[in-house]
Amino acid sequence: MYLIFTEDDGWHTQQLILAFKKRNQNVITAKINESSIVIDKSPKIIHKGTEIFLSDLDGAFVRGIPGGTLEEVIYHLDILHFLELHNVVVYNNTVCIEKSVDKVRTSCILNANNIPTPNTYITSNIRDLRNFINSFDGNTCVCKPIFGSQGKGLEIINASNKHPDYENLNNVYYLQEYLKHPEGKFVDWRLFVINNKVVASMMREGNSWINNVANGATCHFFEPPDEMKKLAINSSLSLGMNYSGVDIMLNGNEYTVTEVNSVPAWKGLQSVCNNFNIAEIIIDNFLKVCLEN
Repeated sequence: MYLIFTEDDGWHTQQLILAFKKRNQNVITAKINESSIVIDKSPKIIHKGTEIFLSDLDGAFVRGIPGGTLEEVIYHLDILHFLELHNVVVYNNTVCIEKSVDKVRTSCILNANNIPTPNTYITSNIRDLRNFINSFDGNTCVCKPIFGSQGKGLEIINASNKHPDYENLNNVYYLQEYLKHPEGKFVDWRLFVINNKVVASMMREGNSWINNVANGATCHFFEPPDEMKKLAINSSLSLGMNYSGVDIMLNGNEYTVTEVNSVPAWKGLQSVCNNFNIAEIIIDNFLKVCLEN
């Protein structure tokens, strides 16, 4: 039996369930933030009163990791570690998800692997914060929460406007170079990597600098050059991912990675890839990984 950890029963979850059923596999769903750990002679998790014995699980597919306090985020990851300790395959694996949900750790790993990313400063010191802001081109940068997705909590900061919201950021400031979009167009690329291969890609064109489908960007089919494919694959490899969504922008004349998502959405991408089903490719790779382990 297989388990999907998801935050909702929307389009992505339904696509995954259909892919499992087409392969005659039993699948159940659960919300990780509504799950409890039971450590006894029959290790299990309890979800909304239902006992899910780890001995019955062949694998767990992570479709959603909700945000929250540091304690909540750690607990959600602890649930995944709990499964792996009892030989349940988690996809992407827990260490990989830990690396990617923490923007600081992601940036450090990408930099150590010579993956081009925007210049980044992280601090909890107010004096350094002000100096960092003034050091960016045009005294302008993007401030991001360390834990967050879909553009939530992002803001442009410069020397003349207000500083970041200290309390909402828990006094840790992740500042990143603001990449100017060419010709004033808000454009970036999403490459979808599965098993170290780019299986689908798109160009996103939006109405604001927060450029994603959730924020109203439109998607267009795009065939990436080999240089961009290599960058996406190396980014995914550096974080140890089975599958990922890699976001890329131009920084001058250089392709630059802005995010590597271990729980990527693909609804917009599927809308421009009509000749194959992305969920089925993901599940085929997931089942293969489960069999190999």
